[in-house]
Amino acid sequence: MDMFQKLEKDLKEIQYAKINKFFSLSLFLINILHAQVDQRFGIFDWEIIGNNGSINSISEGYQYIFFATNGNGILRFNKFSRKFDQSLYLGQGIKSKKIKHVYFDKFTGILWSVGDKSLEFTSSREGNWNNVNYSKLSLNSYNDIIDIGSSLNFIWIKTSSSYIKLDHINGSFLGIFLFPDEKKIFWGDSNFKYDIFFKEIDFANYFVEKGWLLSQNFAIDSNGISAKYISLLKTENGHSWIGLTNGYIMLVDNFSKTINPINFGFDTAIPLTISFKKEVWLAGIRDKKLSSVASISEDFNEIRNFSELNYSNFFNGDFFSSKIIDNEAWFGSTGAVLIYNKEKDFFRTLGYEKDIPVGRIYFIENLRNKILIGSKKDLVIIDKSTKKRVNSIISNFVRKNNTYIDDLGTDKDNIYLISNNKLYQIDMDENINFSKLNEEFKFISVFVSNEIKYFVTDRGIINSENDSIIPSSLYFNYQINDIVEFKDYIFIGTNKGLIVYNSKYNRLNDFYNFSFLENIYDMEQIGKYLVLLSNSGLIKLNLQL
Repeated sequence: MDMFQKLEKDLKEIQYAKINKFFSLSLFLINILHAQVDQRFGIFDWEIIGNNGSINSISEGYQYIFFATNGNGILRFNKFSRKFDQSLYLGQGIKSKKIKHVYFDKFTGILWSVGDKSLEFTSSREGNWNNVNYSKLSLNSYNDIIDIGSSLNFIWIKTSSSYIKLDHINGSFLGIFLFPDEKKIFWGDSNFKYDIFFKEIDFANYFVEKGWLLSQNFAIDSNGISAKYISLLKTENGHSWIGLTNGYIMLVDNFSKTINPINFGFDTAIPLTISFKKEVWLAGIRDKKLSSVASISEDFNEIRNFSELNYSNFFNGDFFSSKIIDNEAWFGSTGAVLIYNKEKDFFRTLGYEKDIPVGRIYFIENLRNKILIGSKKDLVIIDKSTKKRVNSIISNFVRKNNTYIDDLGTDKDNIYLISNNKLYQIDMDENINFSKLNEEFKFISVFVSNEIKYFVTDRGIINSENDSIIPSSLYFNYQINDIVEFKDYIFIGTNKGLIVYNSKYNRLNDFYNFSFLENIYDMEQIGKYLVLLSNSGLIKLNLQL
């Protein structure tokens, strides 16, 4: 009871501190709409990688080419290393989820963004974003804006009927004009919707790489799928950049006369499951009905998308679970399991012919030479080598008793099955044991991190190592979707944010409820990062804070 009282006290202190902090900051920031995700973090302690959606605008800075996207913030291509660096997005303090225009003002060095929430700008070109509400510019939304540019002394916004003049340092509104009262205004890139610019580039004079075909109005990828042009930027170094509706970028090299399609983002619309072994694998909800999975290098610099268009036997569906088993990546879909063999670069699908459960496959677990594949209402055991179903006491137990599977987890020696709030422990010989803890708790889910088992119950989280409990009030009774243990901390991913619990001192360390952390689906600790999946995409939290 003393532990519960102490934890409740800590919780109240943190809540009061947040309320007081928010109140004092609100008074200070009434006139200075200054955006930063949290002053306790460095600019890139939170990094988000998502689905580009489309490349809406392009601008050239001193070091980077900037790309405005529909779902992946502002991409930054380093002109010197010729690689993509960390993107600028919600983790850096940007409020908008969709970026329609990006503009780098070379007179001031300030980076401007036209997003769905507000007009935003930063002098550091990374963090410390400032916001200007569209209502203060006599605009209804970002859809009213056609383009953004600058002169020597001002920022100019072009709409369908007028031009808006802003101070180029603080974004102050300076008036609305039918025509600009200055002659030299630089508008940056061109937009295909308002400017017919592709007549300037004769694609017949270029070699298009990766099997793509280009016309004057659209591009066709190697799979025969077309995408429209959106934006064009001609840079000072002899290169041109073209943004497409499918999230790809065309790099036009005027010296070698080549055009190279490049992409930095994954094709999955909403990632739901992540697995890691030497490289990161993720999958989830399809984008525009195109089924895909993605692999990301351990340093997160290279992304490879796999789709049904590139491989035979690729299952067309959404994916809800995954597991890396030896040299194979397994993905659970609806009534099927997709398996990728890394050495052979080959996909195969297990379906009804292998007695894969009907319905969504939420569970894929590996125990020695057995693979457990389960939906909420069924469970089968597959031989790891032959991929054939084997007779199993566990499977028969689930089927004969019409057992509903709330959750399933394994460590190196046991299987933990939760059904109807009861915990069953199953050993290697498939002996099913009814846990004595069922007399005290109602079990909800189980998570295994570094061989430590965490059981989520109606009263809180039980740690199998020391029988300690984290009371449910400490995480506000939110739905827990994953738990990761790292050193002296337990990271708890919920449907409302990330809980950080200090296991050494048995106290709540913090609760991060940033907008991009809503609905945390899955987590992995990869090197110095805690990697989370949410509606916003893949999120990297630097653990070396």
